[in-house]
Amino acid sequence: MVAVLLIWAAHGYLTDLYSKELQNRANVRAAIYRGTLINALERHRLVPSVLARDRSLIDALIKQRYALTSARLIEVNRELGARSLILMDRQGRIVAASDRRLLGRSDVDRIYFREAARENGTIFRVTGIKERNPGFFFAHAVRSGGQLLGVVAVEVNLSPTEAAWARDSGRVFVTNSEDVVILASIPDWRFRLLSPLLEEARMAALRSRQLGGLEILSMDWTGTGRQVRIDGVTYMRRDMAIGFRGWTLNYLAPMEEVRAEVNSVIALAVMVLALLAAVIFWINSKRAWRRLWRLKRESDELRDLNRRLSDEILERRRVEQTLARTEQSLEQASKLAALGQMSAAVSHELNQPLAAMRTYIAGARLLIERGRTQEAHASIQRMDDLIGRMGQLTRQLKSFARKGDQEARPVDLREAVRGALSVMQPQLDLHAVATGIDMPATPVVVQGDQLRIEQVLVNLLRNALDAIRDQDERRIEIAVVPGPVCAIRVSDNGPGLPANAASIFEPFYTTKKPGEGLGLGLAISAGIARDLDGKLEARNLDVGACFELSLPAVSQVDTAAE
Repeated sequence: MVAVLLIWAAHGYLTDLYSKELQNRANVRAAIYRGTLINALERHRLVPSVLARDRSLIDALIKQRYALTSARLIEVNRELGARSLILMDRQGRIVAASDRRLLGRSDVDRIYFREAARENGTIFRVTGIKERNPGFFFAHAVRSGGQLLGVVAVEVNLSPTEAAWARDSGRVFVTNSEDVVILASIPDWRFRLLSPLLEEARMAALRSRQLGGLEILSMDWTGTGRQVRIDGVTYMRRDMAIGFRGWTLNYLAPMEEVRAEVNSVIALAVMVLALLAAVIFWINSKRAWRRLWRLKRESDELRDLNRRLSDEILERRRVEQTLARTEQSLEQASKLAALGQMSAAVSHELNQPLAAMRTYIAGARLLIERGRTQEAHASIQRMDDLIGRMGQLTRQLKSFARKGDQEARPVDLREAVRGALSVMQPQLDLHAVATGIDMPATPVVVQGDQLRIEQVLVNLLRNALDAIRDQDERRIEIAVVPGPVCAIRVSDNGPGLPANAASIFEPFYTTKKPGEGLGLGLAISAGIARDLDGKLEARNLDVGACFELSLPAVSQVDTAAE
């Protein structure tokens, strides 16, 4: 009994709720359709007055030459989208039209022609009601010097508007000032009278005055207020004045939508109540059994959990053993790979001075043959210096693993730059690299090891050369910057550093192809910089990259003491 009362109360509440929602939807739809109808009428209303002042149409009526006039109307109507644009002479004969089938027709008896010829402004008339084929015309007289030349008229095409209404689930119609339906989403409703709103005498006057004896059927309209019943169907009614010649737009939303929504909610509620009752009954009848079943299930789950835990422990031990064996294998493989890579690195470091020595030997041989022994001795001395550097380079490889034990002494960074250039100059000349050197005239002294600084610079120059090898114009800039912290900057015009530039100082990191580099040069160079209490940094420029070796400067007192 309680459930029945609840359903009855819910039915009343939902009916009222969905009725309000339907009324709101009807208000919105009526406002939208009213706006579209007003836009359609207003868009056409100004056209006749504009065309009546068109010079080409006035000249055509004066000269009675209409060869191009229809083309002009067709062009205008292509943008306007009216049913037709027509131009009539003072006798009412159609002399130009966007629909050429109308040419030659006489509209002298049409009401819009007669009234437009008498008025000075734009007039609007509805025709064809008797034939149940209405036409909606705006017309304006064409005058020149106060004389009537003709009439231009536009027939508004409201069929698309009615077609849009027909796609709505509701019903839409428009009545004129005398409550005759002139537009409707249902064609059969046109030209009917809203009989509850009209007295018999008024209906008779309409038949005699406007409809020419056409029998007008009254709609089966019953009900008052918001709800009406038409042809056996109940609607929620919303009427809205259009503001045009007394027209009124009526939107009828079918109440069947409210009933369908209410019934669906009530049916769902009944199903939920029935399901809830069934669930409660099932819960009460099975409660004891479920307690026993839950206890058994928890016991089984606990045993299964213990078994899985034991299996996972065994599996973890097997994985740890396999991982340990794999790590041992990887460690052995890494040692072998590092040994091969270190051998290649030693060869790579020694090839540069050897190539320079080959050049100096060839030069010394040529100088001796020409009797220039003193210059030949200078070349031999430079070769001796390179041999000394080769010995130092082999000793410097251990700096990758530990700090060097060389004694630090004052070093002029300008001399270190000159020494590195003496090693790299043959390769720079071979690849047509333009070098820019920017060094101060006074010494730039730091505490360190000249050969190790030169090793860093040679590696930076070699990397810069590799970076610009594919450039059309190759250029390397070297700058010595004095200060409390002195710096040597090596920049190039290559493609710049990769996105993960922070990894370039890690051992075995390289961007070169396999076999072209080991990735140890920058790691060793960074280690040398740290050993000398300095640092090696890299950054991208607008074009290319820049590496900067920074070392603390030596004070003038320390330099003098040395």
